[in-house]
Amino acid sequence: MINKQTTTKFSPGATGGAFAARAFDDAAPNGRRALGGASGGGGEPGVGSIWTEVRATLRRQLGDSRFENWIAKLELVAEVNGEILISAPGELERDRVRSNFGHLIQQAWKQSDPRRRVVSIEARERIEPEVLALAQPLAAEPPPARDLLADALSVVEEVASEGDQTLDNFLVGDSNCVAFGLARRLASGHSVAAQVVTLVGPHGVGKSHLMRGIEKALVATRGKDSVLYLSSEDFTVAFVEGVKRKDTSDLRTTMRRAKVVMLDDFQFICSKPGTLVEFFSHLRAIVANGGVVVLACDQSPSLLDQLDDRMRDEIQGGVIAQMELPERSLRREIVRAKANAIAETAPDGEEFPFEDEWVDLLADRLPASGRALYGAVRNVFVGTVLAGHAPTRAAVEKAIQLQLGGAPTRPPKIDTIKDLTAKAYGVTKQDLESSCRKRQFAQPRQYAMYLCRRLTTCSYPQIGRMFGDRDHTTVLFAFRKIAQAIQANTQLAEELRQLEQRILADPRNCR
Repeated sequence: MINKQTTTKFSPGATGGAFAARAFDDAAPNGRRALGGASGGGGEPGVGSIWTEVRATLRRQLGDSRFENWIAKLELVAEVNGEILISAPGELERDRVRSNFGHLIQQAWKQSDPRRRVVSIEARERIEPEVLALAQPLAAEPPPARDLLADALSVVEEVASEGDQTLDNFLVGDSNCVAFGLARRLASGHSVAAQVVTLVGPHGVGKSHLMRGIEKALVATRGKDSVLYLSSEDFTVAFVEGVKRKDTSDLRTTMRRAKVVMLDDFQFICSKPGTLVEFFSHLRAIVANGGVVVLACDQSPSLLDQLDDRMRDEIQGGVIAQMELPERSLRREIVRAKANAIAETAPDGEEFPFEDEWVDLLADRLPASGRALYGAVRNVFVGTVLAGHAPTRAAVEKAIQLQLGGAPTRPPKIDTIKDLTAKAYGVTKQDLESSCRKRQFAQPRQYAMYLCRRLTTCSYPQIGRMFGDRDHTTVLFAFRKIAQAIQANTQLAEELRQLEQRILADPRNCR
C-alpha cells in the first residue's frame, strides 16, 4: 500500500484564487498519516503532529484562558500552495487571532516544522467547501497534570468567565438600577424610547456585564444574527484589516444586519479619528433602519473632546444611564455572591467558608468597584487555598491591603480627614480651620472633629490645634453633639459612615 496524495483544484473564490490542496493519508505502512498523523515523507513529522506540538507550545505561552478563548477554536485544514491553511470560526475571530497571536503561531510552527512553511489563517466561511472537506479531527490532547495552583486558578477563572454574565445574576442596587432597567427592556425586545443608549460609569461597575446579558438574552430568543457585541478593540481590528484589504464591506455587513449593536469601551475609539468616523457611519445606518446602538463608556459624552458637535448630539439625543460605584448594601451582596460562587466551584475536598464579619469588613473598607471587590475575594481564596489553610480574618485584611496599594494601613491623618470632609460638603480646609460660625462651615467642621476623634489616636487638645488652634472643649462639644445626633438621625449616621469608609480607604493611609 502506498502513501497517496489528494490534489483538488479550485476556481478563484473567497480564499483568494485557484488553489491546489493536499491532505496526507495514513495508509502507508511507514507511519505516514493524514493531518493528524505522526510523520510525513522522508521521515519528517506530519502536519497533524506539528499542529499538536504547536498547540501545546501556544498553551504554555498564553495560558489556559487565552488558549481556550482563541487558539482552541482554530482548525488545521490543509496544505494549500505550500502554505498551511488554518481556519477560524468567523471573521472577527480571524482578525483577532491574526493581530494578537499570528506571529506566535508562525514562530511556533517554524520551530516544529523542518520545512518551515508559512501559516495562513482564514475565516471558515471564506474557505471553499472542498478545501474544508480535507480537514480531519484533531486527536484529543492528554489532560495536564493536576496540581493545587492550577485547580485554584481554574476556579477563579471559571467564576469570572464571561459565560456567567447574564441579567439573571446581575446584582442590582441604587447605583445601577436605571441601567439595569434599560438592559432588561432591551433584552426582552421592547422599546426604550431611544435608538442610542449609553451606559456611563467608572470601570468595574458592570457595564460589560449588562451588555453581555443583553446579548445572551437576545441570542436565546431572537437568534444569533439579531444582536452584535463588539469591544472597541474588535471594531478597530476589523476596520483596520478592511482598510488594508481596501474592502470594508465585511464589517459593514456584520454591523448592519443586527437589530441591536453594542460597542464596549467606546472612549477608546475616540482617539482614532478615522475609526470614529467609520463607527458613526454605521451608527447612523443602524438607527435609520430601526435598530438600536448601545455604547458603554467610562466618561460622559459631554467630556469626550474628540466628538464633533453632530456626534455628541447623536449620543446625547438618546438615553444616557449613569452607573456609580456600588453602595454599601450592594457591596455586601457582591462580596457574598462571589464568595459563594468560588465555594461552589472549588475542587472536591476544598472548602471556602466566608464569614459575615468578613463580608462586612470588605464592604466597609473597600468602597470600590464590583471588580475590585471580586479581586479581594479571589485574593483571600488563592492566598489561603494554595497554602493549605482555612480562610482567616488576617487573610481578608491582607486582601484589603493589596487592593489599597500593598502597604499596611495606618490610622488616617487629621489632614486627610479634613481634606475629604471638606470635599464632601463643598467647602475648603481653610473654611474648617477658620473662625467663621456660619452653619455651612460650622457643621462640616463638627463632623470633621468627630471623625478625627473616632479614627485617630489624637487627643482633644491635639485635634483642636489642627482646627485653627481651638480649645479642647470645643472639640469635646462637637464630638458629643454629633454622637447624639447620629443616634436619632439614621440618614446622618449613614452619611457619616460612608464618609468614614472613604477616609479609611484613602491611599494616603498606606504611605
